[in-house]
Amino acid sequence: MPPTTCPDGSHAHLSTRQLYSEGETDFRVCPACGLAFREQFPGHDELDAIYAEAYRVDAIEHNATNQESTDFATETYGRFVTERFTRPDMTVFDFGAATGALVERLRSQGLRAEGFEFSASARAHARAARRLDLMGSLDSIPAGAYDLVTMIEVIEHLTDLQGTLRKLRAALKPGGRLLVTTPSRTSWRARLEGGHWREATKKFHLFLFDDASLRHHLLTAGFVAPLRVRFSPVLRPGLKSQLIVRGTQALGLGGTLCMSVRRD
Repeated sequence: MPPTTCPDGSHAHLSTRQLYSEGETDFRVCPACGLAFREQFPGHDELDAIYAEAYRVDAIEHNATNQESTDFATETYGRFVTERFTRPDMTVFDFGAATGALVERLRSQGLRAEGFEFSASARAHARAARRLDLMGSLDSIPAGAYDLVTMIEVIEHLTDLQGTLRKLRAALKPGGRLLVTTPSRTSWRARLEGGHWREATKKFHLFLFDDASLRHHLLTAGFVAPLRVRFSPVLRPGLKSQLIVRGTQALGLGGTLCMSVRRD
């Protein structure tokens, strides 16, 4: 396979630099937008095998998929989404829904919620355990149907970054919003650990974003009005977690990038 280039076609001809000197040394950085991406993406068969292994029945049952939020995090995100971004009459679409935990949570809070998931085993579990029928093909996503699309820790997995973002923009009603979260490559932990940062070592993480690169690629896909949410949800219980996360967020070194954009 040829080396990967920046998903912004106008940057594809530019020479990139290596991001890390040890650990995950295959990440390159676009000099124009600052996006970090693997020089060589895993093949489709390799990615399919990774996700099939992650969503084994026993892994799902023991909350060990390495793909999904914990129950606490799902509940926290459910409150965050409903309190900050929705009204009772809105329709929400969770893209990268895994086994449907957030879709189920949003429905329990009175919202009309649907979801999308590439993994067939995750969709099967959603159907069997939650009675949710999640979409599995991009072609099945309707146009102009949703007030809000959520992408919780998903954008870094996309093999077709711009194509998928444009598809999700088309799925929104005019004025609808996309909410994105992704690991921040400028967080304190990413800076400290470099190429050994746990988010960089996950082979299904194809992109690593900072604020500027996330903003750039959302705007390039046709979205407008980007809004960075500095104080995104704290995803672990306890006072210690609250203090650490809120402190690093206040310093601009938090572990999660959270941004919303709008379809004009």
